[in-house]
Amino acid sequence: MEAMEWSWKTVADLLGLLAVLVLGGIALVRWLKRSRDNPPLLIFKWLFTALLLYVIFTVRPLVGSGPYLVLLTLTLAMIAGVLWAPNIAEVLFRPIWNAFTGGDEEPEPRPFYSIARAKRKRGQAAAALADVRAQLAQFPNDFEGQMLAAEILAEDMRDLEGAELTIQRLCEQPGHTPQNLAYALSTLADWYLRIGQDPENARRVLEQLLEKFPDTDLAITARQRLARMPTTEWLAESHEPTRIVVRKGIENIGLQRQPVQLTPPPEPPETLAARYVAQLEQHPDDFETREKLALLYADAFGRLDLAEDQLEQLIQHSNAPPAQVAHWLHLLADLQVRHGRDEATVRRTLERVEELFPNSPHAEQARRRLNLLPLEFKSKQKRQAIKLGVYEQNLGLKRGLPG
Repeated sequence: MEAMEWSWKTVADLLGLLAVLVLGGIALVRWLKRSRDNPPLLIFKWLFTALLLYVIFTVRPLVGSGPYLVLLTLTLAMIAGVLWAPNIAEVLFRPIWNAFTGGDEEPEPRPFYSIARAKRKRGQAAAALADVRAQLAQFPNDFEGQMLAAEILAEDMRDLEGAELTIQRLCEQPGHTPQNLAYALSTLADWYLRIGQDPENARRVLEQLLEKFPDTDLAITARQRLARMPTTEWLAESHEPTRIVVRKGIENIGLQRQPVQLTPPPEPPETLAARYVAQLEQHPDDFETREKLALLYADAFGRLDLAEDQLEQLIQHSNAPPAQVAHWLHLLADLQVRHGRDEATVRRTLERVEELFPNSPHAEQARRRLNLLPLEFKSKQKRQAIKLGVYEQNLGLKRGLPG
């Protein structure tokens, strides 16, 4: 029984010693990796310190507890202090040093494009492009570098095919956000319009954006641009010098019986309405044209019901931005105030902003307008035309005083 107890105690002691050795070894390895000392120097310090401790504990029984032991201990302690002074100072002052330098963490490697941008500003487009591609060789998926390379190709070297190849490669890489890809394709479409005067390729690029991100806010923006895509003729005229045509003036303008209209007459509302309807049949998501049509229905034709229908189509659009929806609701309230709806109807329209976007700046703006709505109706009543009475004619030609 005693032998068994002695064996279990021995095993426990050995396991404890093994655990201490393992933990000590792990601590020493981590110390070795994180220390600023060279590994051979740090190992020498460990061995020398172990030797000093061995000397102290070995000599102590021989010297006793007299002054010789104290003198020996102080001497060895001074040697150890000089040996470990840099490490002790580093431990004590490292937090303060790390606060200024950021610690021992290695900085994240990032591409460096400032030299390429400087060369580009000096007109050295080829050298700038070479520097950008050298950085992209180390960071092939960097969005900023690929866009900078495409920009140099398009704007400085007028190589739109090379710029599109760069953008298309960017779109095929994984890991880029939809917003970045949409920005890249939209920028490529801008280059085709502004530099190449090529609306067909610009349209093709925007349609590619629609295919990649259907039923999103990005697609709505692309559809708005497609609805206002300029023609080749308009682009060519916009790049030509402005020509001022001076027409022959009206002779004997002072003898004309009717007032002379120097500005061209405005386009008839019927013509504008037909144009807007045709545009919306081709591009149903053209927000600007539908808003113009609503204003035309209300103000030119007096058909508030048709205007409300057009604005409701905008408000109910699934991908319309919140700011736009709030704007259309306020516009609907303006038309309702202007064309005779009662205060309760306008109030319900403005309350829809709070229901759709609670706890938002749009809701706060709607609440402020709701508080001032009675004053808005009162000021409208004051602005209404007041019918004047019938007064005596030719009052200024009478000889006597008026009655």
